[in-house]
Amino acid sequence: MEKLGYIFITVFYLLVSYITLQSIEQFYPEGLLVLLIYSGIFILFVKVLRERLYNKEDDYYAKEINK
Repeated sequence: MEKLGYIFITVFYLLVSYITLQSIEQFYPEGLLVLLIYSGIFILFVKVLRERLYNKEDDYYAKEINK
């Protein structure tokens, strides 16, 4: 299930990048800047998502402490 989520996130990122590049008249430098911003946000989102999924301490506090 987790891998399917990563696949959907990646497909969404690729579609947004493709649509953005199609709408930009001249790719360099404005298009490159937009592509770098999208890539950075995508990488940070995946990093945060992976850290949350694999953090056992957060799971413990969510299940035991907040009751």
